Amino acid sequence: MTLVLGTTAVVAQGPSTFPNRFIRIVSQFAAGSVSDITLRILGDRVGARLKTQVIVENMPTGGGLLAARTVKTSAADGHTLALLSNATAVTAAMFKNPGFDPLVDFLPVTGMSDFAYVMLVNDQSQYRSVRDLVAAARAKPGTLNVGTSAPGTTPYLTALLLKKAAGIDFAVVPFRGASDLTIALLRNDIDLVINAYGAVRQNLVDKQLRAIATTAMSRSPFLPDVPTVHESGIANFEVSSWNGIFAPANTPDAAVGRLAQEMQSALAEPDLIKIFLERGVEVWPAKAPDLSARMRAEIVRWNKVIEDAGIERE
Repeated sequence: MTLVLGTTAVVAQGPSTFPNRFIRIVSQFAAGSVSDITLRILGDRVGARLKTQVIVENMPTGGGLLAARTVKTSAADGHTLALLSNATAVTAAMFKNPGFDPLVDFLPVTGMSDFAYVMLVNDQSQYRSVRDLVAAARAKPGTLNVGTSAPGTTPYLTALLLKKAAGIDFAVVPFRGASDLTIALLRNDIDLVINAYGAVRQNLVDKQLRAIATTAMSRSPFLPDVPTVHESGIANFEVSSWNGIFAPANTPDAAVGRLAQEMQSALAEPDLIKIFLERGVEVWPAKAPDLSARMRAEIVRWNKVIEDAGIERE
């Protein structure tokens, strides 16, 4: 009788439903960054929809190595996810063996956000456009200094891509952080900076810096009067960065599907779209096939940029 009752109890209980505990999203970005803030906003909305808590865990290391490796080896049950990005694609291209393959070790859940970079000069600069900079670089090769974030980051590689696409030569000067970049530009230590809009928005408002171009194919909603690099004479030049949610490989389809549904529904909420825009990024609720395709395309692209620049892979 005990065995029958015990068996009956188990059958009546049935399989556990998803989610059955809190969800952890491991992020490669530092706490307080735009990517972190927007992820937490999305996490709160999704947690309310799934009736569970969504916790963001920050693991900010170069190229997002630690975050990706952590999630790769986590239980594939939908309760541990990764915020991967364009930086992940760059890492996959830059490292001989990063310890993970973003196309094999992860399943795409949904895109989250997207943003172009801004090319900026000091507001007092003589350079008024990309054409001015290209002309100056051709007149005196190697004399211009372009500031970016650290080597191996998307802005750094964007500068290398610009050299190749425009057929010009200039020095790429990497800095540790956005504030160091801005200070150097304000001091006229460098001629141009490539950075995210969110990092320089206040400097633009205060008219300390001036945007001369944005790097997406279409104009930025934040700077609608600023031309793209493509419009400025460097045909088909296009770079934008993105963030997306991924699950470990072999996570059940049901869990991935539920997560995608609730996350994309949250990303469609008008007030969330507005909040993202206020922080300098656009909502990008890409479905799994599009997210996977973008990761693949970015790996191919940055692999070529790295090869063309003669950068030795680590």
